[in-house]
Amino acid sequence: MTTVTETNGDDVTEGGRKTPWLLIGGGVAAAALLGGGTAFALMMNGGGDRPDSVLPGEVAAYAQIDLDPSAGQKVAAVRFFQGLDSDLEQRFSDGEWREWVWEQIEAEGDVPEGVSFEEDIEPWLGDRAGVAMLPSGADEEPAVAVALQVKDGEAAMAFLDEQMADQSDEVGYYLEGDYVVFSEAATLDAVRSAAEAGTLSDNENFTSDMDDLGEAGVVAMWADMAQLDDIDPSAFDPSLEMTEEQLGMGGEQPEITGRVAATVRLTPDAIEMHGVSRDVAGVEVPAGGGDPLVTQLPADTAVALSMENGRETVQAMWDYYSQDYAEELQEAADAAEADGFALPDDLKVALGDSMTLAVGPDIVGAVTGMSQTDPGVPELPVAYRVTTDTERAQELLNENGLGAGMLVSRDDDGTLTLGTDRAYVDAVAEGEGDTLGDSDLFTRAVADASEAQSTFFLDVSPFEQFYLPQVTDEKARTALEKLAAVGASSVVEEGGDGHFTMRIVADEQE
Repeated sequence: MTTVTETNGDDVTEGGRKTPWLLIGGGVAAAALLGGGTAFALMMNGGGDRPDSVLPGEVAAYAQIDLDPSAGQKVAAVRFFQGLDSDLEQRFSDGEWREWVWEQIEAEGDVPEGVSFEEDIEPWLGDRAGVAMLPSGADEEPAVAVALQVKDGEAAMAFLDEQMADQSDEVGYYLEGDYVVFSEAATLDAVRSAAEAGTLSDNENFTSDMDDLGEAGVVAMWADMAQLDDIDPSAFDPSLEMTEEQLGMGGEQPEITGRVAATVRLTPDAIEMHGVSRDVAGVEVPAGGGDPLVTQLPADTAVALSMENGRETVQAMWDYYSQDYAEELQEAADAAEADGFALPDDLKVALGDSMTLAVGPDIVGAVTGMSQTDPGVPELPVAYRVTTDTERAQELLNENGLGAGMLVSRDDDGTLTLGTDRAYVDAVAEGEGDTLGDSDLFTRAVADASEAQSTFFLDVSPFEQFYLPQVTDEKARTALEKLAAVGASSVVEEGGDGHFTMRIVADEQE
């Protein structure tokens, strides 16, 4: 039988060991919602307080979900997902996203018999939920708290009391403002006391990082890396405990510091994952900037990968790890020397000051058309460009049998271009006509390309003819037909800060 005590006017109920089915099912449904291409219904701009306003302020990690999109996000959602699934689009337009989520919960079999969404859930269920992990003592499992927004607290508590009446006393929950907060019974008082001492919304690091993140989308997360690093995974499961020998490392490990925040949000033509890192200590990676080689590639490049300041990055990493792993690095350097390489210098030559790998639009046709009997090097539209010590780079190629007769190369004022197809190498090196930096698709997919330390770009159009015919599901094929490109970039800022962005871009609306 459940017990209820009055504390500051709010009900505290200790229920069973099993996490409330509503939260399990809701998490499954939310994951399905995101993975299924229907995240267009979600955005973090609804009214009222967010879960961080009722959860403790000192947490190792926090995540939130919001099913109340802003007006702008609704417009962007309709534009982005138009034609992907007409049924879901109509339900979204009619405001029936919560009914759809409930159907996903039912499909997972997590709904008690006789429970009706319209009668039992809809009258009190809110739009938001958050989960926080609180560090505990050594060898103790961290406390976990979940905050579920409700529109009618009394109705929510009555429903939960009834559904959890026959469970044991290992899970507790209480009503705080517009949220029901859940935790294990053993940690419920600690969670509540911690929240009364200060909520996450009062944590200056958290609020500053979320402000830097910008508009939070359907899902947002935040983590304090130092507190997260203090959590021993074996507290959850003893089998997860690993010795330093098993990890392949010896001695004291570098301290992990800093914070990370990220969100998934929508623009009119893309799903975007954006994140920021703050006060992260460790390898001092140099910032990008200038005129990176990737933006100079031909505009029809199908795949591009780039890295800026590789020479400095290699040296910074070598210096950093030499503090604790000098013996291991020396062994690696000795082994490389036996093969004719000098570490870290030759690795710095390979990555140079600016590096990019390019793949041409007819790569699939070139690969499928390769002769099975010709023992020669296939001519493929793939090129590697690097601004570096080109003389040493050529020496390395020749010493390892990759010079004349294996790879086509050309040196243009300190920038080396390598490949197996002379025509493609020349086209990439000469950069005549429109460039990737001029491409609207590239700029929509890759954020901050001119200042990024690393980038990735994929134009899916050259590959559609090979994979779309294999997709038999009509709705899935329609969705894939709308996909235009995938892009990612990472920007290094000052003082251990940075930000990264990944975008899945749809074709422009006609």
